[in-house]
Amino acid sequence: MTAYSQGLAEKRFFSSLNSRLAIASNKLRQRKMPVERSATVAATPETIWNTCFVPMKWESWDPDLKELIDVTGGCENGTTCTFVMKDGNNIPTKLSNVEKNESLTFSGAVAGGLLKFEGTVLITPVDASNSKIDYKFGLEGLIGAMMSLFMKKAVVGGTQGGLDNMVKLSEEAQKK
Repeated sequence: MTAYSQGLAEKRFFSSLNSRLAIASNKLRQRKMPVERSATVAATPETIWNTCFVPMKWESWDPDLKELIDVTGGCENGTTCTFVMKDGNNIPTKLSNVEKNESLTFSGAVAGGLLKFEGTVLITPVDASNSKIDYKFGLEGLIGAMMSLFMKKAVVGGTQGGLDNMVKLSEEAQKK
């Protein structure tokens, strides 16, 4: 093989590799990995809401949170806060789609949007003394997609742990 043809082959190889990396990177950025969990709770929607969300002490149920700081209001649309994570990261967060005793969404982003997250809680009455909680949490962005792939067990475990804690706290509060 001549030097010219070897150079041409290398150029084609790296051009092809570059194209494939660009496609993979774009797919990772667009990837969302929502984890969805549900549970039936021996508590009313009001008890769940007042126990888990109104106090804005979400660290009581979210196993990854150390605390919320810089909270600008109650559990209502537009409230902002900073999630202080147990791993030391601080993540600006905003509440939206808040319907008292029914639903809320919390979302945030860091690293220029390379890591974004969104969590949604939906509370539905089952009967006079039981409710269903649907909890969905997902990561997106380039870093979020990589975390979803390489830390799937932690993301799923955190979501399930959060739901389990909501159930436990709400059922204990309902008994009082």
